[in-house]
Amino acid sequence: MRMSKSIFAAAFAVMALAASCTPPPDVPPPRFRPNPPYPPEVVDPYAQPADDTYQETAPPPAPTRPGEYPTARRGARPNEVISPYEPFNVIDVEGFGSGQLARDPSNNKIFRVP
Repeated sequence: MRMSKSIFAAAFAVMALAASCTPPPDVPPPRFRPNPPYPPEVVDPYAQPADDTYQETAPPPAPTRPGEYPTARRGARPNEVISPYEPFNVIDVEGFGSGQLARDPSNNKIFRVP
């Protein structure tokens, strides 16, 4: 019995040693070319983008006389307006009537509800 265990252990060790001596499998070629055949395009990080379709900018508020406040623009929903002041936040004006004054919470400036 003892002899058969040692024979099995020796056979297992020989098989493990033989398996570790086999060469590794070939590496498949890459599916893409890692470097293009031409130099990359140089991009100026400070240049304005050519396509302005994705930039959302609001028009500057109309000049007002002292004591007058600019009027906000209507938002996408019934009780929302877009502030006439930067950063042009969307503000909920539920409960305010048209022509009433409201305050932009981000900069504490007053505007008129449209």
